[in-house]
This record gives sequence, C-alpha cells and structure tokens, in this order.
Amino acid sequence: MKRIIFLLAFSFITLFAKDTTLDSILKNVSIVNVDNTIKNVLLLKKDYTAENFRNFMVSWKKVEAFYFAGDINEDYIDTPRYIDTFHNLKENLNIQMQRVINSKDEPQIALFKHSFKSINALEYILFNDKTITKREKELADVIINSIVSHLNDIKETYEEYLTRDKKDEQWENGLIMNALISSTYKLKEWRIIVPQKEKEYTLSNNTNNAIEAILEANEEIIGNQSYYNFASMAKESGAKKETLEAQVLLKDAIKTLKENPKDLYKAVNKLHVSYFLSLIEQLSITAKILEADGD
Repeated sequence: MKRIIFLLAFSFITLFAKDTTLDSILKNVSIVNVDNTIKNVLLLKKDYTAENFRNFMVSWKKVEAFYFAGDINEDYIDTPRYIDTFHNLKENLNIQMQRVINSKDEPQIALFKHSFKSINALEYILFNDKTITKREKELADVIINSIVSHLNDIKETYEEYLTRDKKDEQWENGLIMNALISSTYKLKEWRIIVPQKEKEYTLSNNTNNAIEAILEANEEIIGNQSYYNFASMAKESGAKKETLEAQVLLKDAIKTLKENPKDLYKAVNKLHVSYFLSLIEQLSITAKILEADGD
C-alpha cells in the first residue's frame, strides 16, 4: 500500500481570539464522538444485537475519520490500527478469529494479537453465524474492554491538548485540511471503488452505514454548524465561495449514497478535488504530496 501524506502550510491569519479552530473541533466534535463511541460500545457489551453493533461502528467511524491524537502525541499514532484493521492487515482475520473461537485457551490468552482485539475481529465473532455462543460472548467482552481502553487514551489526549497554552494555528489548520483530504481519498479508493469482497463491514451488512458515517463526519468539520469549525475559519479567511462549493458537493455525496450508489465514487471524487484544489488554492496553501511505503 502507498501512504499519501499531505504537508500543508497556511499563509493566512485566523480571526478569532480564544479557541483555535482545532480547539473548537476537539470540544464540539472529537471528544463528543469519542464519548458516544464509548457509550455505544458499552451498550453493545450489555446486549449483543445488530443494531447496537451498528451504532458503535457508526460512532467509531466518525472518530477514525478525523483522528488527531497521533499528531498531537506520537505515542498514539498506531491506536486506530489497534481498534480497526481495515485496509491495514495482510492476514485473513476471519480465519484466525475462527481459530480463536475454537481454541480452548482463556480469552485473554487467545486474543494475544492487537488485530484480534479490533472491531473487525468483534464483527466476525458476532456475525460469523446466527448464534452468539458463551465462548463468543466471553471473547467479545475482552475485545470491548480493550477498545474502551484505547478510546479513553484518545479522549485524554484531546483533553490534554486543550489545556496547552501555546498553539500553532498554521499547523492545526493544516492538520484539519489534511484530514479532510485523507478522509475523501480513503473513502473513494478504499471503500467505494473496490470489489465487494474488499469492502468494509460486509459480515454485518454495514458497508454503506460506514460510508455514510464518514460523510457525516465531514459535515461536522466543514458543514454549517452552531460551533466554530473549519468552514467558519475558511469563510473568514477568504474562501467563502470554495467552502460553499465543498458543502454543496458533500451534501450531493450523501444524497447520492442514499439514492444512486453507483454514482457515489464520482460524487466523492468531486468533493475530494474540491478540497484538494479549490479550497487549498484559495486559502493559499502549499501542498506537497509525498508517497511512502506503508503497511
């Protein structure tokens, strides 16, 4: 896999005094989404239903789509991979999880790999057939405990960042823009254009729900919201036209997913181009794309 990294440098000055754009997003989006994910996964632990799994997955996708903790604290760069292995695993996780289920080892011992304690492993345990056995429930409980621990790490990282006195707003805004571009790139190339067998959450029939959650996460960052977000900053910084264009394209993508999914790649690609070219250019951002070998 090739990993695309966007290095962004902003040449504009933010126009507000107290919270930076990232501060506002962390308070109103990131921490809220982490809290929702913790709440939903604990509800799933109480009752292993398809609906509870879907709610957990949707809230997690929003956390994952705009994950800033690894840039704030390098200790947590790999945390998303401990929770979600999609597109980051070469081995057949389903085969390995069936071996875990069949094993006589205690759950803590059987689940010795990070990938075995991921949401993907949990999906297999819950949806490999129509029955959740006592063994599978015990394994699921351990997986959820691990996921909650990682989610708490993410929340603490965000809360710690909010207490910092010195902020680099150019770096912060570059980080957010990079996340927007990355989210649409991964959406169209990893989740939409690929064959059915390579899509996300097929066992639980949540492929489109995951896509919708990622688009909704974009809406939280660049849509019209009651809190200060990237759209607010971009409009104030001279990119009102380009921001409005991106907002229209984002709504079109959400509508296309629901009404005409076969055209979804085209719709998301238009949004991606809008972020990467129009918005960056108007905000006087210099983008350099580096390709590096990834996992």
